[in-house]
Amino acid sequence: MALESMATPLGVRPGPSRPGVPAAWRHGLVAAFGLCVVVLVAAGILRGREPRREPGVVAIIERVKPAQLPAPSTHSQAPAGPRSPAAEIEAGSGVRIVRQNGGVPPGGVVIKVPEARAPEAGRVTASIVDPRVSERTHLGALPRIADDGTPPRLAYAQPFARPDRPMIGVVMTGVGIGARGTADAISRLPGAVTLAFAPYGRDLETQVARARREGHEILLQVPMEPQDYPESDPGPHTLRASAPARENIERLHWLMSRFPGYVGLMNFMGGRLMGEPGTYGTLLEEINRRGLMFLDDGTAAGSRTAELGGKLGLPVLVADKAVEAGAAATLDAQLAEIEQIARRRGSAIITVPALPANVERIAAWQRGLAERGLALAPISIIIAHGSR
Repeated sequence: MALESMATPLGVRPGPSRPGVPAAWRHGLVAAFGLCVVVLVAAGILRGREPRREPGVVAIIERVKPAQLPAPSTHSQAPAGPRSPAAEIEAGSGVRIVRQNGGVPPGGVVIKVPEARAPEAGRVTASIVDPRVSERTHLGALPRIADDGTPPRLAYAQPFARPDRPMIGVVMTGVGIGARGTADAISRLPGAVTLAFAPYGRDLETQVARARREGHEILLQVPMEPQDYPESDPGPHTLRASAPARENIERLHWLMSRFPGYVGLMNFMGGRLMGEPGTYGTLLEEINRRGLMFLDDGTAAGSRTAELGGKLGLPVLVADKAVEAGAAATLDAQLAEIEQIARRRGSAIITVPALPANVERIAAWQRGLAERGLALAPISIIIAHGSR
C-alpha cells in the first residue's frame, strides 16, 4: 500500500485496487521512475561543476570588394521572407558569412565588423611605412632621407618602365574626401595615375595602403594661404605667408604626419604664400631636406616654385593644366590640349579633381592613349628622367 500511496496525487485518498495493470508491474514502474529521478538529479549536479559552454558558431569570413558583393536580397543566408536585423546588417556590411550546415542569421546576436579598428589601423600603418625613410616624432611618423641616402620620393615610387613615347601625368586631387570618388579613383583608374590625398579625410592610412597596392603613386596636398584669405580658407593648419618660420614648419610637420607612403607634396590654393620667396623658400627647403618632391598645380599666378626649387635642388614640377570645378573649358577639351603639349615637349601634367564623373571620363580617355602614340606615367618617372 505504501507504494500505491506514492503513486497517488497529493490530496487524493487511495481507493481500492482496480483490475488492469498487475500490482507487481505498478510497483516496478514506480521503482523505475524513482531511479530516473536519482539519475537526473546526479547529472544536474555534475553538470553544475563543469564550465558552461556557449553554443559554438563556425563561420568563414571572406572580405570582398564592393563591386563583388551580391544584391542585398541574396547576400544573406536567411530564407525568403522578412529578414532579421542581423541579416540586414550582414547584407550591407561588405562581409560574406557562410555558416556551418547552412545556418541562418541569429535573431538576437549581431556580429559587427568595423571598417577600421585601432589594432588594424596600426597594422595598416606598419605595412605601408618604409622604416628606412621614416622617423617618429611627437606628431607621428615623418619622412626622412635614409641613412644610405635613399629619399622617400624614390623609396615610395612605383616600379615603372619609362615608355618610348610622350608621357602624360594625370594627378587626381582631393582624394580621401569623397567616399565614392576616392573608391573609384583607386579601383577604376590604372596605377600610372597619381593620387593626391587631402590631409583631412577619414581612414587615410587604409585608403593610401589600398591605393599603393593598386599601383598608384601618392602625393600629399597641403593647404596654403590664397590671396583672399580668410574669405577663402583652405582648412586647418594652413601654411601662412605672414606666419613665423617655426610655426609654419610645425604646421607642415602636422600635415606630413597624417599618413605615410607619399613621394612628394602638392599645394592646395596658395596664391599669396607661393609668391613670398622668404616664407615659401623656407618651406620648400624643409620639403627638400626630407627627400620629397613638390608639384605646383599651376593655379597660383606669380608662384616662385620653379625658381626657388631650382636654387634648392628640390625636384619640382608645375602642372600644365588644372581642371577646376565650374571652369568654362570642358574636361575633354583640356585632355585634348594636354595631349598636344605632351607631343610637343615629351611630357605634360594635368590635375583633375577626384569627382565620380571625372574619374569615369579619365578611365575612358586613357584606354585609347597607346593608339594615339601616348602613355600614362607616374609623377616620379616624369621628374626622374628630366623630360620637362
